[in-house]
Amino acid sequence: MRQLFAIILFIALLILSTVFALNNNQPIVVDYLFAESELALSTLIFWVALIGLVLGVLAMTVVVLKLRVQLKRSRNRLRKAELELNNLRTAPVKDTV
Repeated sequence: MRQLFAIILFIALLILSTVFALNNNQPIVVDYLFAESELALSTLIFWVALIGLVLGVLAMTVVVLKLRVQLKRSRNRLRKAELELNNLRTAPVKDTV
């Protein structure tokens, strides 16, 4: 069911983006730092959105990697603490009087 919903959503977005591109094909001049070019408005919006998506994924990847390292460290500390606890539970009690 979830896969069917994803396919339907993808097809709907594809149709909407196609209609958007066909309705916004006016040429505009884009001035870069060292050059300029003429692009269709829909093409420019597509490339800007794609660059934003890539930058967002890169930023998210950095955060996810940091969290994975932190999780690995925490699991190692937990494993060591559990081993120490098990050793203390099985250690004989020394009676000092």
